[in-house]
Amino acid sequence: MTGPPPPPRQTPDTALPREHLAHSVFFAIFPQRDDAKRIAAQSARLGEQHALKAKMTGMHRLHVTLHHFGRFAAVPPELLQAALSAAATVAPPSFDVVFDEALRFEKSKAFVLCGHEGTSELAAFRQRLSEALAKARFACEPSFTPHMTLAYTSSNMKAHPIAPIRWTADSFALVDSHVGKRVYEVLGRWSAAPDPSALLV
Repeated sequence: MTGPPPPPRQTPDTALPREHLAHSVFFAIFPQRDDAKRIAAQSARLGEQHALKAKMTGMHRLHVTLHHFGRFAAVPPELLQAALSAAATVAPPSFDVVFDEALRFEKSKAFVLCGHEGTSELAAFRQRLSEALAKARFACEPSFTPHMTLAYTSSNMKAHPIAPIRWTADSFALVDSHVGKRVYEVLGRWSAAPDPSALLV
């Protein structure tokens, strides 16, 4: 009698030096091009307001991470197949997101956009994706703070209100970030958008 299949490999081979782990795999929501332009413009204004010397996230890289699988020397095929299959069971997002606060996360030093009521549907979508991943035997972080990273900075920064930024979430993607190359390779996308050309990646 055979037992259940092993869970997909989610963690990298820790025996390898970190610099050899050149593929960072995650699920994310990217804003459409016009929304990303507005967010990038607001990001630049916030950078000037706080006199940040950090490099701001480029327009095409702005996203909300939903689940991070880890870093790998090469993307494990069993992880890829299981992740694609799980995502296919989740209806794509179709809602607006509102960020109305900026702050820095102390641990990661990420300067981010966040929200309150305006991110509730985003949090609910992430929960649905997490449930699908759990059925595929992936381990998911139970806590989730919807946010979009603008930069990494050592400057101390308290949470503060900003002019609300509204944007539309209408797709999600499985992404292979080629570490150090600023390349996002889309491994799968699930979209409710009528015009895929409006998407950045």
